[in-house]
This record gives sequence, structure tokens and C-alpha cells, in this order.
Amino acid sequence: MTKEQIYEAVWEESYIEGDKTIMVHIRHISQKLEIDPGNPAIIETIRGLGYRVKS
Repeated sequence: MTKEQIYEAVWEESYIEGDKTIMVHIRHISQKLEIDPGNPAIIETIRGLGYRVKS
């Protein structure tokens, strides 16, 4: 999903370009879910686009 899709689905507001809210929340979620957050096995960052959950 793109950052815009995540933001709008969660907060039900339009995404503001440059907002780091999603990045911060994804980092916190990764720290809780991942065994090694530096080498994620669950949440993958798609640079310049968004995130996806690895299957």
C-alpha cells in the first residue's frame, strides 16, 4: 500500500506530502513485530512508494 492509502484509511483525512506520520508508526510496529528490525521479515518498505507485508 502507498503511504497515502494507509494514511487516508487510518485517519480518514487527505495525506499531506512530506508527512512522516506513517514512517514513524511503521517503525514502531516493526520494532514490536520483527525479530531483527534492521532486517525485516514481515513489513517491507518499498522505497518511494509505501509498504507491504511479506507473505
